[in-house]
Amino acid sequence: MNLSGNHLRKNILTGQWVIYSPLRAQRPGRPERQKFEAIENLPQKDSLCPFCPGNETMVPKIIFELKQEQNNGWFTRVVPNKYPALTTEESIKGDSKNIYLTATAFGRHEVIIESPFHNQDIPQMSQEQVVNILKTYKQRYRFLRSKFKDIMNIIIFRNHGPASGTSLVHPHSQMIGTAIIPRYIHDRETIAGTYFEKKGRCSLCDIIEFEMQVRERDIFENESFLGFVPFASEVPFEVWIAPKRHQADFCEIDEHEETDLSKALSDILSAYRDRLDNPDYNYIIHSCTRQNEMTPYLHWYVQIRPRITTPAGFEIGSGVHINVSLPEEDARILKNR
Repeated sequence: MNLSGNHLRKNILTGQWVIYSPLRAQRPGRPERQKFEAIENLPQKDSLCPFCPGNETMVPKIIFELKQEQNNGWFTRVVPNKYPALTTEESIKGDSKNIYLTATAFGRHEVIIESPFHNQDIPQMSQEQVVNILKTYKQRYRFLRSKFKDIMNIIIFRNHGPASGTSLVHPHSQMIGTAIIPRYIHDRETIAGTYFEKKGRCSLCDIIEFEMQVRERDIFENESFLGFVPFASEVPFEVWIAPKRHQADFCEIDEHEETDLSKALSDILSAYRDRLDNPDYNYIIHSCTRQNEMTPYLHWYVQIRPRITTPAGFEIGSGVHINVSLPEEDARILKNR
């Protein structure tokens, strides 16, 4: 089969098929991306930014700080989302409207302020600061798991740029804990379980092993992590960062893995900035649901999806993505090889 022309590939983690059509990248009339001003051109502090030091009255409250010992400052802060999608202030209640079901929007929505500096994104941060972001993720993840027994699923994500859904340029991430298990996540865990039943192995462990053998799509590697463009990536320049050590739950990473993951994030996001003109993107940490913490078939990972293309009618109607860029070529560009 010719894998340089139009063809289909299947993502064995999600069960989704992806159509590859490189010629569609040559279509005319592709709109220019709206972009924030380059972060290095911004001031170190913005008097109108609620996340900058000195503007604490602009946020509801500060619920966690990773403090600096030297000057009584802080590395990271966590605040409640001012416009939360979910809240723990109401107990879980269900209702029905004839044939329709409703429920209270129970859950937790927090914002992780990644730095006191307004003009310092992950590629500009020190390794220590990126490690501090990961430590904050882990602390809040563990807190939500222990404090709220009804929270079944926690998603950590970062939106970068207008097309990603963010409205504030100050570097930040978000964490949402839900009492429901979204269907997409339930299906992904079910598919992983089916793969394990058939083969007796974790599907992502097999993917990591294969990518380390063929060396066609890998772009980053250190002792703990492999970064690669997935074989069936749904969008151009999508990257996964997967731990080599099998573990279902993100919060089980140790200090050495925190350092290695910080290096992976910094390196790959710097490649986006330098080789793709700093595209808008989302990254998501895919971890296990509460009920599957100890299962042998789940394996957490980070997914980074640039917002370079826009889904059109076929993709919305079918649920099948059309990717105009081949993963092998994407990897060569990101790795500069």
